[in-house]
Amino acid sequence: MNESLVKYLAGLCDADGSLSFNFKRDTNRADRYFVGLMLHLCAADAVDKDGFVSSLPRAISMGSVVRYGTHKQFANWIVAKRSDLEMLLPRLIKHMAVKAQHWQWMLDYWRNHRGQDYSERTVSENERVALTAACKESRRTRQGPLKPKNHPTWAWLAGYLDGDGCYTYRKNFANNGYWQWTINVSAVAHVNDICVLEFLQKSFGGVIFEQGQSENVKIWRRALGYQNRSFALRFLPNLAKHSRMKRRKIDQMIHHHRQRLSVPGIERRYCEVEGCGRPRHGNGLCALHYTRKRREVQATV
Repeated sequence: MNESLVKYLAGLCDADGSLSFNFKRDTNRADRYFVGLMLHLCAADAVDKDGFVSSLPRAISMGSVVRYGTHKQFANWIVAKRSDLEMLLPRLIKHMAVKAQHWQWMLDYWRNHRGQDYSERTVSENERVALTAACKESRRTRQGPLKPKNHPTWAWLAGYLDGDGCYTYRKNFANNGYWQWTINVSAVAHVNDICVLEFLQKSFGGVIFEQGQSENVKIWRRALGYQNRSFALRFLPNLAKHSRMKRRKIDQMIHHHRQRLSVPGIERRYCEVEGCGRPRHGNGLCALHYTRKRREVQATV
């Protein structure tokens, strides 16, 4: 498994992955449980159209896939084998930016518990309940990467946005009577994980705001429209190299900007009115001539 795939999986697990303790009852003592770890990564067929999650057992020879839902439309990749977890988790945690500290705490506990004598490897019912509560508290209090990161890797970012991100590319009919394109990228996170949104804002700009329906949900959004085409043509191709689930939408946005850039620059960048020389605002006109033209159209209606 190459490092780019590991970074992509780290981002996808930061968004949609989960690591939990797996308790298995001791057959010799009914009130005791063995403690294991289990990694889950889920995806819906509506998003994962190419079946990336379903192909993971064949691609990296780890884990298995279980399908569930009314129409078996969800794929759940599960890794529970000890040797696979020992090989995979340290590589994932190194690149994670949201759940790294929490997963490292669980991995350390599991290793320490497994290193005890066989008679002490099990826990009682009360200890099982307490460990489950401690795990929930750890997820709430331990956020962020193991070491501070200055900039996200493109593979990690593609994985995270494939999970908790959204690429908006649509055409709207505005109130002024013209068609306008809405192009942006956004990511959503719980207020406890707002560090990842601040990380994205620090690296790429944009704004963070409340989701609206819940005060515990925050959204980061970065515009990728006409005025940001230079940034978009640097940003999107790097994501397209690694994205496995939303590559089609990214390609559409790249094609949109490159198609616009195929027009000669002097005709694109300045007003079409002879002798004006102002930057273009819309429909080939500067802001002044655009406003005049719009008023003329409205007056004839």
